[in-house]
Amino acid sequence: MTADTVRDVMQVCRRGHVITDVLASYPEQGALHCDRCGAPTICRCPTCGEEIPGAAPLPGMLTIGERPAPQFCPGCGAAFPWAGIAVAAPATDTLAILEPLLRRLARMVRQLRDRPPGRPTLRIDDGRDLEDLARSVLHLHFDQVRRESRTPSYAAATRTDYLVGSDQTALVVKFVGLGMRKPQLVEEVDEDIAYYRRRPGCERLLVLLYDPEQRLHDPRAFESATGRTETGLEVRCILSS
Repeated sequence: MTADTVRDVMQVCRRGHVITDVLASYPEQGALHCDRCGAPTICRCPTCGEEIPGAAPLPGMLTIGERPAPQFCPGCGAAFPWAGIAVAAPATDTLAILEPLLRRLARMVRQLRDRPPGRPTLRIDDGRDLEDLARSVLHLHFDQVRRESRTPSYAAATRTDYLVGSDQTALVVKFVGLGMRKPQLVEEVDEDIAYYRRRPGCERLLVLLYDPEQRLHDPRAFESATGRTETGLEVRCILSS
Protein backbone atom coordinates (compact mmCIF):
# COMPACT_ATOMS: atom_id res chain seq x y z
CA MET A 1 0.00 0.00 0.00
CA THR A 2 1.13 3.53 -0.65
CA ALA A 3 1.26 6.11 2.09
CA ASP A 4 -1.62 8.19 0.64
CA THR A 5 -4.27 5.47 0.62
CA VAL A 6 -6.23 3.73 3.34
CA ARG A 7 -6.98 0.66 1.25
CA ASP A 8 -5.51 -2.70 2.05
CA VAL A 9 -4.16 -5.05 -0.65
CA MET A 10 -6.17 -7.65 -2.56
CA GLN A 11 -4.81 -11.00 -3.68
CA VAL A 12 -6.57 -12.65 -6.62
CA CYS A 13 -5.92 -15.82 -8.60
CA ARG A 14 -5.40 -15.50 -12.34
CA ARG A 15 -8.92 -16.79 -12.94
CA GLY A 16 -10.45 -14.04 -10.80
CA HIS A 17 -11.14 -15.71 -7.45
CA VAL A 18 -10.47 -13.32 -4.57
CA ILE A 19 -8.21 -14.98 -2.00
CA THR A 20 -8.24 -12.06 0.45
CA ASP A 21 -8.72 -8.31 0.33
CA VAL A 22 -6.73 -7.67 3.53
CA LEU A 23 -3.38 -9.14 2.50
CA ALA A 24 -1.26 -6.34 3.99
CA SER A 25 -2.99 -6.52 7.39
CA TYR A 26 -3.29 -10.32 7.50
CA PRO A 27 -0.58 -11.84 5.27
CA GLU A 28 -1.31 -15.29 6.70
CA GLN A 29 -4.57 -15.28 4.71
CA GLY A 30 -2.64 -15.18 1.43
CA ALA A 31 -1.85 -18.20 -0.73
CA LEU A 32 0.45 -19.03 -3.62
CA HIS A 33 -2.33 -20.87 -5.45
CA CYS A 34 -6.12 -20.65 -5.41
CA ASP A 35 -7.87 -23.19 -3.19
CA ARG A 36 -10.82 -23.26 -5.62
CA CYS A 37 -9.21 -23.71 -9.03
CA GLY A 38 -5.45 -24.09 -8.36
CA ALA A 39 -4.42 -21.05 -10.41
CA PRO A 40 -1.43 -18.94 -9.22
CA THR A 41 -2.22 -15.73 -7.37
CA ILE A 42 -1.12 -12.11 -7.76
CA CYS A 43 -1.43 -8.99 -5.64
CA ARG A 44 0.07 -6.48 -8.11
CA CYS A 45 -0.79 -5.43 -11.63
CA PRO A 46 1.39 -7.50 -14.02
CA THR A 47 1.75 -4.45 -16.27
CA CYS A 48 2.70 -1.59 -13.94
CA GLY A 49 3.34 -3.32 -10.62
CA GLU A 50 0.79 -1.31 -8.63
CA GLU A 51 -0.85 -3.21 -5.77
CA ILE A 52 -4.42 -4.31 -6.33
CA PRO A 53 -6.60 -2.20 -4.00
CA GLY A 54 -8.35 -4.18 -1.29
CA ALA A 55 -10.62 -3.39 1.64
CA ALA A 56 -10.94 0.10 3.08
CA PRO A 57 -11.26 -0.52 6.84
CA LEU A 58 -12.72 2.08 9.18
CA PRO A 59 -11.13 2.74 12.60
CA GLY A 60 -12.60 0.52 15.28
CA MET A 61 -14.55 -1.64 12.82
CA LEU A 62 -13.84 -5.09 11.40
CA THR A 63 -13.95 -5.71 7.68
CA ILE A 64 -16.42 -8.41 6.65
CA GLY A 65 -17.03 -9.85 3.21
CA GLU A 66 -14.80 -9.29 0.19
CA ARG A 67 -14.74 -6.76 -2.61
CA PRO A 68 -15.04 -8.28 -6.09
CA ALA A 69 -11.84 -8.38 -8.11
CA PRO A 70 -11.46 -5.33 -10.40
CA GLN A 71 -11.34 -5.98 -14.15
CA PHE A 72 -8.78 -3.27 -14.90
CA CYS A 73 -5.82 -1.77 -13.05
CA PRO A 74 -6.73 1.62 -11.52
CA GLY A 75 -3.13 2.75 -12.04
CA CYS A 76 -2.38 2.01 -15.71
CA GLY A 77 -5.75 0.83 -17.01
CA ALA A 78 -4.47 -2.53 -18.22
CA ALA A 79 -6.83 -5.51 -18.09
CA PHE A 80 -6.14 -8.03 -15.34
CA PRO A 81 -5.63 -11.69 -16.40
CA TRP A 82 -9.17 -12.59 -15.32
CA ALA A 83 -10.91 -9.80 -17.26
CA GLY A 84 -13.76 -11.30 -19.25
CA ILE A 85 -13.64 -14.68 -17.48
CA ALA A 86 -16.94 -15.72 -15.95
CA VAL A 87 -15.95 -16.51 -12.37
CA ALA A 88 -19.27 -16.96 -10.67
CA ALA A 89 -21.27 -18.97 -13.17
CA PRO A 90 -24.44 -20.44 -11.64
CA ALA A 91 -23.46 -23.60 -9.78
CA THR A 92 -25.94 -26.43 -10.22
CA ASP A 93 -23.50 -29.07 -9.07
CA THR A 94 -23.56 -29.51 -5.31
CA LEU A 95 -19.84 -30.22 -5.27
CA ALA A 96 -19.07 -26.88 -6.97
CA ILE A 97 -20.62 -25.12 -3.97
CA LEU A 98 -19.60 -27.49 -1.20
CA GLU A 99 -15.89 -27.98 -1.83
CA PRO A 100 -14.72 -24.33 -1.58
CA LEU A 101 -17.13 -23.80 1.31
CA LEU A 102 -15.70 -26.70 3.30
CA ARG A 103 -12.09 -25.76 2.57
CA ARG A 104 -12.74 -22.33 4.08
CA LEU A 105 -14.56 -23.63 7.15
CA ALA A 106 -11.44 -23.38 9.33
CA ARG A 107 -11.13 -19.69 8.39
CA MET A 108 -14.67 -19.09 9.60
CA VAL A 109 -13.95 -20.84 12.89
CA ARG A 110 -10.94 -18.59 13.45
CA GLN A 111 -13.10 -15.53 12.85
CA LEU A 112 -15.64 -16.76 15.42
CA ARG A 113 -12.89 -16.74 18.05
CA ASP A 114 -12.18 -13.05 17.45
CA ARG A 115 -14.81 -11.35 19.60
CA PRO A 116 -14.93 -8.03 21.51
CA PRO A 117 -13.62 -7.98 25.10
CA GLY A 118 -16.11 -9.39 27.57
CA ARG A 119 -17.93 -11.53 25.02
CA PRO A 120 -17.61 -15.35 25.25
CA THR A 121 -15.49 -16.90 22.51
CA LEU A 122 -17.26 -19.16 20.05
CA ARG A 123 -15.21 -22.34 19.65
CA ILE A 124 -15.41 -25.70 17.89
CA ASP A 125 -14.01 -28.14 20.44
CA ASP A 126 -15.32 -31.51 19.29
CA GLY A 127 -17.25 -33.42 16.68
CA ARG A 128 -20.67 -32.35 18.00
CA ASP A 129 -19.72 -28.70 17.67
CA LEU A 130 -18.50 -29.38 14.15
CA GLU A 131 -21.76 -31.07 13.17
CA ASP A 132 -23.76 -28.07 14.41
CA LEU A 133 -21.53 -25.62 12.56
CA ALA A 134 -21.72 -27.62 9.33
CA ARG A 135 -25.51 -27.84 9.52
CA SER A 136 -25.83 -24.08 10.02
CA VAL A 137 -23.53 -23.28 7.10
CA LEU A 138 -25.24 -25.78 4.79
CA HIS A 139 -28.62 -24.13 5.32
CA LEU A 140 -27.15 -20.83 4.11
CA HIS A 141 -26.42 -22.35 0.70
CA PHE A 142 -28.89 -25.18 0.15
CA ASP A 143 -32.64 -25.57 0.44
CA GLN A 144 -32.31 -29.32 0.70
CA VAL A 145 -30.39 -30.43 3.78
CA ARG A 146 -31.42 -33.72 5.41
CA ARG A 147 -29.94 -35.23 8.53
CA GLU A 148 -28.70 -38.81 8.39
CA SER A 149 -28.36 -40.32 11.88
CA ARG A 150 -26.31 -43.48 12.29
CA THR A 151 -24.05 -45.17 14.81
CA PRO A 152 -20.87 -46.43 13.11
CA SER A 153 -18.70 -48.92 14.94
CA TYR A 154 -15.99 -46.28 15.51
CA ALA A 155 -18.37 -43.92 17.37
CA ALA A 156 -19.51 -44.24 20.96
CA ALA A 157 -22.86 -42.58 20.21
CA THR A 158 -25.13 -41.70 17.32
CA ARG A 159 -23.58 -39.20 14.93
CA THR A 160 -25.18 -36.98 12.31
CA ASP A 161 -24.26 -36.80 8.64
CA TYR A 162 -26.02 -34.71 6.02
CA LEU A 163 -27.58 -35.34 2.62
CA VAL A 164 -27.24 -32.14 0.64
CA GLY A 165 -28.80 -30.86 -2.59
CA SER A 166 -31.09 -32.50 -5.12
CA ASP A 167 -28.41 -35.09 -5.93
CA GLN A 168 -28.26 -36.17 -2.26
CA THR A 169 -24.53 -35.71 -1.82
CA ALA A 170 -23.61 -37.20 1.56
CA LEU A 171 -21.44 -35.13 3.88
CA VAL A 172 -19.57 -36.69 6.81
CA VAL A 173 -17.66 -34.36 9.15
CA LYS A 174 -14.76 -35.49 11.33
CA PHE A 175 -12.91 -33.58 14.05
CA VAL A 176 -9.24 -34.54 14.01
CA GLY A 177 -8.51 -34.43 17.72
CA LEU A 178 -5.75 -35.48 20.08
CA GLY A 179 -4.61 -39.05 19.55
CA MET A 180 -6.23 -39.50 16.17
CA ARG A 181 -3.88 -41.00 13.58
CA LYS A 182 -4.04 -41.59 9.85
CA PRO A 183 -4.70 -45.37 10.10
CA GLN A 184 -7.73 -44.70 12.30
CA LEU A 185 -9.05 -42.08 9.89
CA VAL A 186 -8.60 -44.43 6.94
CA GLU A 187 -10.58 -47.15 8.75
CA GLU A 188 -13.36 -44.67 9.56
CA VAL A 189 -13.56 -43.44 5.97
CA ASP A 190 -13.70 -47.05 4.72
CA GLU A 191 -16.68 -47.70 7.00
CA ASP A 192 -18.37 -44.50 5.83
CA ILE A 193 -17.89 -45.59 2.22
CA ALA A 194 -19.39 -49.00 2.92
CA TYR A 195 -22.45 -47.39 4.54
CA TYR A 196 -23.20 -44.92 1.75
CA ARG A 197 -22.42 -47.43 -0.99
CA ARG A 198 -25.41 -49.41 0.29
CA ARG A 199 -27.65 -46.37 0.68
CA PRO A 200 -30.07 -45.94 -2.26
CA GLY A 201 -29.93 -42.63 -4.14
CA CYS A 202 -26.49 -41.55 -2.92
CA GLU A 203 -23.82 -41.30 -5.61
CA ARG A 204 -21.27 -39.02 -3.92
CA LEU A 205 -19.66 -38.90 -0.49
CA LEU A 206 -17.70 -35.94 0.86
CA VAL A 207 -15.68 -36.39 4.03
CA LEU A 208 -14.66 -33.18 5.79
CA LEU A 209 -11.61 -33.52 8.04
CA TYR A 210 -11.42 -30.49 10.32
CA ASP A 211 -7.84 -30.41 11.61
CA PRO A 212 -7.44 -27.26 13.76
CA GLU A 213 -4.10 -28.36 15.23
CA GLN A 214 -2.73 -29.55 11.87
CA ARG A 215 -2.08 -33.07 13.11
CA LEU A 216 -2.12 -34.42 9.55
CA HIS A 217 1.23 -33.26 8.21
CA ASP A 218 0.60 -34.08 4.54
CA PRO A 219 -3.09 -33.28 3.98
CA ARG A 220 -3.02 -33.22 0.17
CA ALA A 221 -1.48 -36.68 0.06
CA PHE A 222 -4.16 -37.94 2.44
CA GLU A 223 -6.90 -36.40 0.29
CA SER A 224 -5.49 -38.06 -2.82
CA ALA A 225 -5.07 -41.44 -1.14
CA THR A 226 -8.63 -41.58 0.22
CA GLY A 227 -10.47 -40.12 -2.77
CA ARG A 228 -11.78 -42.68 -5.26
CA THR A 229 -14.82 -43.99 -7.10
CA GLU A 230 -16.05 -47.50 -6.43
CA THR A 231 -19.29 -49.25 -7.43
CA GLY A 232 -20.94 -45.98 -8.42
CA LEU A 233 -19.99 -43.97 -5.31
CA GLU A 234 -17.62 -41.04 -5.80
CA VAL A 235 -15.60 -40.37 -2.64
CA ARG A 236 -13.70 -37.17 -1.89
CA CYS A 237 -11.93 -36.12 1.31
CA ILE A 238 -11.52 -32.41 2.02
CA LEU A 239 -9.17 -31.23 4.73
CA SER A 240 -9.71 -27.86 6.42
CA SER A 241 -7.11 -26.61 8.90
